Amino acid sequence: MSARSVLNAVALSGFPVVSIVVFVTVAYVGLIGVGVVGLLMWVICNLIEIDAPASVLHTADFLARREQLRAGPRAEEHAACMANRLPWLQSIRFYRYLGAGLSVFGIGGFALFQI
Repeated sequence: MSARSVLNAVALSGFPVVSIVVFVTVAYVGLIGVGVVGLLMWVICNLIEIDAPASVLHTADFLARREQLRAGPRAEEHAACMANRLPWLQSIRFYRYLGAGLSVFGIGGFALFQI
């Protein structure tokens, strides 16, 4: 079994637990819960996008590649790297905007009902 399969299994097994926690939070506190969940999603996506070139697994090959990239990639290598990362960054961007929208909806709705 590869490490990627193990990480996917861990993520998929943790998803129902996180979903239940989010559902209970939103059901208990109302619209402010939607705003908080959206804010958390927004912050996590921004952190992932900022830390995009880094990897969780620091292998010798990864460290050598990182030092090679720090030395200054050529334009062709940079374009190839961005072409590989583009779908991944688009999905991160989608969830970041979704988190921002949930934040505005939840906090705005909470403020509207408090007035």
